[in-house]
Amino acid sequence: MTTGRRNTVRALVLSGSFSLFWIACVASLHRDELIVGAAAVALSLGFSLFMLHRLPVYFRPTAGDLLQVRRLPRDVVVDLARIVVVLAEDCLGRRAPSVFRCAPWQVNGKSGRDVARRVLAVAYTSVSPNCIVVGIDRKRQQILLHQLRPDGLPTLTQRLGAGEPA
Repeated sequence: MTTGRRNTVRALVLSGSFSLFWIACVASLHRDELIVGAAAVALSLGFSLFMLHRLPVYFRPTAGDLLQVRRLPRDVVVDLARIVVVLAEDCLGRRAPSVFRCAPWQVNGKSGRDVARRVLAVAYTSVSPNCIVVGIDRKRQQILLHQLRPDGLPTLTQRLGAGEPA
């Protein structure tokens, strides 16, 4: 796809997204609000296209990477149960065995897919209340996590590039 077509597609997608977002936020189709909305969309579109031109986006996830989100509801429910157990134990005087863990991380390239996998791993893993990604050390090829109650790495984190700790 040529650069001109790609920019046209980006502009159309962004315009449609910004317009729908505006209408959803104001929940009205009155003429005055649509005029203000058109101005807001135009400014947002101009800024977004300027930034896309100046700072190219290296975020190129695959559908499989994005679909790892389907594991989140189950992980959140399971981790909420773990947190309730940790809270109960804490109320009984037993401290939570929270730990920092390092695990191997194989996705260290600079390609758009590698960047997307790192971003999605941090975002998806940190949604669940038991596990938070502190960072990914690309030089040492490790992901650093904090878990309130030690457990194996989440499956979605493993599928996005983490290996089981040794």
